[in-house]
Amino acid sequence: MAATFLYCIGAAKAGTTWLARALRNHDQAALPPIKETHYFDSVENSSSIWALDQLIRVRSDVRAEMAASSDDKTRARNTRRVQEIDRWLALVGAQCRNDAMYQNLMMRPVGPAHRVVADVTPAYALLKSDTYARMAALNEGRTRFLMILRDPVDRLWSNIAMTVTRRTEKGMPFDAARATVLAEVTSGKDNPERARSDYVGTLDRLENAVPADQRMVLFFEDLFQSETLTKLSRFLGLDTPLEGPKERINAGTGLQMNSAERAQLADLLRPQYSNIQSRLGSLPQRWQDNLEESMVTS
Repeated sequence: MAATFLYCIGAAKAGTTWLARALRNHDQAALPPIKETHYFDSVENSSSIWALDQLIRVRSDVRAEMAASSDDKTRARNTRRVQEIDRWLALVGAQCRNDAMYQNLMMRPVGPAHRVVADVTPAYALLKSDTYARMAALNEGRTRFLMILRDPVDRLWSNIAMTVTRRTEKGMPFDAARATVLAEVTSGKDNPERARSDYVGTLDRLENAVPADQRMVLFFEDLFQSETLTKLSRFLGLDTPLEGPKERINAGTGLQMNSAERAQLADLLRPQYSNIQSRLGSLPQRWQDNLEESMVTS
């Protein structure tokens, strides 16, 4: 049985790293040597600088592990992984469409027992419908799309907290960083953190380009339940359910929202709650709680 391509297109800060770990640990699933390939966003945006930074960071980590290891098997495994990363660097760095090479690189880790190979790149949530249609047609149409939706306020705050941490590490005072980032997110100007919270836009573009039987939408709040993992595994054609790590992956910085910040973000994201509720029906309790918060501010 030929392997299916899975594109996990987000959302950022919604369990995608946990999912990648679960897939990598499953006997019937495979991943490239990197979680996020950034191929399609680099081509669509004609810019690979940020994507290359991510790939180079992974390569550096693997090289450091090689240098620290005296075990020949570990060093040989990591050498092969670096060679594979270099192939992805060449593809992404070219900044030009080469779907044949992408498909070839995706298939390189696939063995006879593998049913699915995954590209888990949350930045794909911002792609255009035409790109989704192109992705869906690859691998002779054996493709699946997964979108994981986390409570919009929680997801956006996680992004904000990460950005605040990065700015304080660069020397900006904490209070100033917190106020500045929140103001940027809630202004009417384009903002990357807010753009990644536009679930409705992503789902609209996805539904316009990809048949219903090739896409799945899950709630982050339900992701770790056995029922959800069984449903996802069947969608991917796996014989046994996925099992992820017990610990949280890439947990937040611990920066807590105050009540005014929560209300402000809930009001900003109110259309997301309303649309997703209309689209998918019932919402997880966490979503309902924050939706009520937005109603208080109306």
